[in-house]
Amino acid sequence: MSKIIDYLNINNWSDWSLIKIEIDYNRILIIIGINNETYIVKISCQDYIGISYIGHWDESILDDIEVEKKGSLIDKSLKKVENLYGENPLPGGGTKKIEDNWFQINIKLIDGNTVKVVCKNIELVEGNGVLK
Repeated sequence: MSKIIDYLNINNWSDWSLIKIEIDYNRILIIIGINNETYIVKISCQDYIGISYIGHWDESILDDIEVEKKGSLIDKSLKKVENLYGENPLPGGGTKKIEDNWFQINIKLIDGNTVKVVCKNIELVEGNGVLK
C-alpha cells in the first residue's frame, strides 16, 4: 500500500484529466487520463466510507493528488457512521471496522475544487498493469 501512496503523492498530476468516477457497493473507481486520454490510471478506492465533491462547474483538469492518513473527511465519515450505526457498529460489508486505518484521497482540480474519498484500501492500475 505504501508504494501506491508514494506513487500518488510524488507524481506530477498537472494537466491530467478527471475522466470518470464510478461508485458501487464496495468501491469508488476514479479514472484519470493524459494525452487526450490515451494513457489512463485507475484508482480503486476499496471499502470506502465517504466521498465529497461539491461545487463542480467547469473543470476536470487536475492540479495534484495527495493521499493522507488523517483528514477532515475521515473524521466526518467515521462520525456519521457512528451516528447511524452506534459507536461499535457491526463490520460494514463484513470487512470494515471503525478502528481500521483509513486513507483520504484528495484530487485537487485547477479551479481549487477537490474530490475527496475515504477508503480502507487503494488499488492502482497504471496503463495495462496493476501497481501493488
